[in-house]
Amino acid sequence: MAIFTDIKRTGADTVRWWCTTLLLFVSVLSAVAQQPDREEERYSFDFRGAELTTALDEIARSTGIDLVYDPALVKNHSVYRRIKDQPVSKLLKSVLSGTSLDYVTLSSGTIVIVETVEQNPAFGSYHGKVVDSRTGDPLPGASVMLADASGGTSTSETGNFTINRLVSGTYTIVFSYIGYEPVKKTVRIRPNSDLRQKVELEPKPVDFTPIVVTGHLPQLPMQREDTETVAPDTRWEPNSRLDNAIHSLSLLPGVQYGLPMTDLHLQGSQGGEHRIMLDGAPIYNPYSFGKMFSAFSPFAINRIEVHKAGFGASRGSQIAGLVNLTHDLGSTAHAKPEFQFQADPLSVNGRADLSLATGRDSSSINIMAAGRTNYWNIFQEPSMQQTLREWDTLDPLVTNLLISSDDDASVYEPRKHQSDLQFHDLHLAARYDIDPYRSLTSTFYAGRNYVSTDLLRQAPQNPDLPTYLYARDEYRWNNLMGQIRYNHFVTSRLDLRSQLSFSTNRFRHRYLLGTSDNPSIPGLSNVSGTGALADATAFEAFQEAGNYSQIPTQRNENKIQHLTFKTSGTYSITPRFNLESGLKFDMVRSRVDLSDLFYLPTLSDQESTFYSGFINSNWRIGNYWKLTAGNRFTRAEPINRFYLEPRASIQYDRPDSGIGYWTARLSGGLYRQFINHYDITNPGPTSLVPSFAVWSHTGTREAPKAWHLSGSYHLEPSPASSIDLELFYKWQPNTYTVSYNNLLRGIELDRSEFSAFTESTEMTSLGASLRVNHSLYEGDLKLLLGYDFNYNRINLDTQFGRSLPAPWTEPHRFQLRALWRIAPGFSSVIKWQNVLGRSWGFRQSYYNFLFYETGENYGDYYFNAPENDKLSPFHQLDLSLIYTPGFSRFGMDIRLDLINLLDRQNTIDWSLQPTAPGGEEYEIRKRTMPGFSPSLSIEIDF
Repeated sequence: MAIFTDIKRTGADTVRWWCTTLLLFVSVLSAVAQQPDREEERYSFDFRGAELTTALDEIARSTGIDLVYDPALVKNHSVYRRIKDQPVSKLLKSVLSGTSLDYVTLSSGTIVIVETVEQNPAFGSYHGKVVDSRTGDPLPGASVMLADASGGTSTSETGNFTINRLVSGTYTIVFSYIGYEPVKKTVRIRPNSDLRQKVELEPKPVDFTPIVVTGHLPQLPMQREDTETVAPDTRWEPNSRLDNAIHSLSLLPGVQYGLPMTDLHLQGSQGGEHRIMLDGAPIYNPYSFGKMFSAFSPFAINRIEVHKAGFGASRGSQIAGLVNLTHDLGSTAHAKPEFQFQADPLSVNGRADLSLATGRDSSSINIMAAGRTNYWNIFQEPSMQQTLREWDTLDPLVTNLLISSDDDASVYEPRKHQSDLQFHDLHLAARYDIDPYRSLTSTFYAGRNYVSTDLLRQAPQNPDLPTYLYARDEYRWNNLMGQIRYNHFVTSRLDLRSQLSFSTNRFRHRYLLGTSDNPSIPGLSNVSGTGALADATAFEAFQEAGNYSQIPTQRNENKIQHLTFKTSGTYSITPRFNLESGLKFDMVRSRVDLSDLFYLPTLSDQESTFYSGFINSNWRIGNYWKLTAGNRFTRAEPINRFYLEPRASIQYDRPDSGIGYWTARLSGGLYRQFINHYDITNPGPTSLVPSFAVWSHTGTREAPKAWHLSGSYHLEPSPASSIDLELFYKWQPNTYTVSYNNLLRGIELDRSEFSAFTESTEMTSLGASLRVNHSLYEGDLKLLLGYDFNYNRINLDTQFGRSLPAPWTEPHRFQLRALWRIAPGFSSVIKWQNVLGRSWGFRQSYYNFLFYETGENYGDYYFNAPENDKLSPFHQLDLSLIYTPGFSRFGMDIRLDLINLLDRQNTIDWSLQPTAPGGEEYEIRKRTMPGFSPSLSIEIDF
């Protein structure tokens, strides 16, 4: 009974549920019956070249559909259709046919116009050139990245870029380059089309020019506001050029240069294991006045590229790296002629620029001429004159080996001194922009550098000694370079570059040392007395005798000629992958000639031809990774050897991390060198320059090689701060160095061979560098703090029987620089550097000449342990004040440089002086660098 009752209740509920459902169903059917069926309703339209946007708007109004589309997506499409009695679905298909567009219907009923998904995607390409907005100069190595990091590339040596096979659509591209403000551009890539643009980057205000660019370039800029361009901060613009472009490199991590008479070293390598290039052509001995100044006018150079350990296959075959200086073609198109003039106590600089329009679109010619000369014969700068006099001192130990005297040469007292310093250089450069796709660039450089000293000393009244002793030290360097380069952006994928260059250098050194007992010297027999007139007469007699080679003379000469033709290209395969390849032909001739006053006579003439090439791939992986791998191959004649140099690097860029923007790079590979530089010690008793460089090539011997492993890290925790860290390790199982054993004792050697002055050895270098940059007070104060550590060991078994720290090693270097904008138009620069741990304290001639000629020691001083001869720490503080008046018609910079402000007597090297004539006890005499040296220069631009 209870069960029956429950069934009855359940049945009643069921009846009520069915009745309610039936009523709802009938209501829905009634509503649907009253609603018109859009799919069945038909429409007619006649479009005769109407814009697609107009056609879609008209369809939406007439049919009442909810239609949505991106105006950029349907832009530049026209409709030619006559549509009759078609439903909405077929109507839209007909209008969108042939446009690679389609539509989808959302669940809400909204119809959205989209790109076709059923068809294969259409592709286009984006290419162009990145240039300096003020000068029009191309920017090689600039980063061109899609904003979503899905692809990108870097500009070629000519500033060209290509991003190929982009799916048609809208993209945001970010352009960035060191020293320039990044730029964002939104571009529309259309199917099967090429978009070309010229992108101008605005230079950031720089501390000094030229701008220095390193091999580790960030691929992604620090994230900023999403604007088309970022306006530069113009508060800091001292606009001052560095007088010595190469000296400024000492501020960079791993670059050792800046001490007087020292060579440039990259990360502990020998001075000749890198190459200095000018517009891609090699320059040999790029120094003046020994190695104290650069051989290039500071007005001619606007950019320096520095590539150190781990550089890529496209950069060539050098063991240590390369430094490439670029001529400044800085006139903007159709600008008026511009002139610059600068004078300081040592030299004058001048520059002129001219830009011409050729009458064709995007075609122009830019011309630049710059020159520099000194005026020593008119005015001898007192600080430099005093330095030459102090450095040109007589070393009695070496002198006693070369003159026949029963007494010590230290008894000769100074009587007369004369010095001559000359240098000048000329730079010519021109660029012809034929059209947006082709350009022709030609440059020419000629430089001459000369320095000499004459020293006359007189002995006290002693019938057993010649009355006078005379020494002359003379150096000449002559450089010549010319090159022509053609760049052609052939297609949207292919960029080609070709260059023909020729460079030559001739170095001549002459050393004379003689006494007045030489009967062949005319005029000395008539000299009597000890007054100034007698000294002047003897001085002239020695000079005349020297010109006719009547005094024992050391003559050294080196000449190298280098002809190069190279061509290379970059081919873009996808937005993430491109290939670089190139071929190169080198023909080199060199001559080394050493006479026999100090070393065994050596005459080596060589001629070699090198055929080389490279292939390099650049692949972007994911959003942040970049992988580069390549190989270089070289065939050297006449030995018919084939060399391979595999190299690779991987870089990671993270612009959006929690600690700020950072980028890291790891690179390495195998490196060879076919043209080599050797610093040969100058043993002359009054040698002004401690060593002179000669260039030669490997000839029939194995080419030097090195293995590199290098890491670098760059962090920008904020726009006002940056930290740079570098680590490197280089193992050189085969490298060449000067062999003093062969130069002094190698009688059995063929003196015309490369081995007459060289030997093979092994070297290892490792080190670390740190640079911290920080800006304060809205950029009015900029600070740089740097530290470099270097560990170097070279095998000198044939000379000392073991491995030693290299003579050029600077184990610890500290640097501090502050740039302070004191007031508008007035700024200051403070530089301090400190070098610790230098060894090899004696003159090079003591280790490399006296050590062989007389034995290991003089008194209590030994020359067989140079690692124990520690020089005192080097400290130097420099202050520069720069004033820029605000003249309206012309620009002016007035610069006051206070070098070595604390007047510290930093030591270059030591020599020994007998405590008593003829005695066997000695004391150290120090040769020091210049003390406090003020200098005033004025630059005028108009």
